[in-house]
Amino acid sequence: MANLNKILLIGNLTRDPELRYTPAGLGVATFGIAVNTPLGKDEQGNRKTETLFVDVIAFGRQAEIVAEYLKKGSLIYLEGRLRYRTWEDASGNRRSKHEIILNNFQFLSARERVDNLEPPPTEDDEDIPF
Repeated sequence: MANLNKILLIGNLTRDPELRYTPAGLGVATFGIAVNTPLGKDEQGNRKTETLFVDVIAFGRQAEIVAEYLKKGSLIYLEGRLRYRTWEDASGNRRSKHEIILNNFQFLSARERVDNLEPPPTEDDEDIPF
């Protein structure tokens, strides 16, 4: 039987990406995102949302791009795969968590989109009749 491990999310970064390098020189960026899901309204008519906090890991050039251009609060669309990781903490307690290994992403924040636009017209351009 076929298997599939793919996750698509849009959310805001909860902290600035942290970029590190492996001894082999591979970039590794870690960051968190918050994903809000609307749940309707309560009895008083106030909107209710559920917030999911997810840790994300990016590798290679993607890690460097994420660390350079994104910061806490930036909106991002990401595609990746879910990974379950377990470890033992300093006290000897067994710990575990799910995290996303980043495969693809797009900047969605206004600042990241605006940087790619053409500069505003200069005063000379105003003389051109249309």
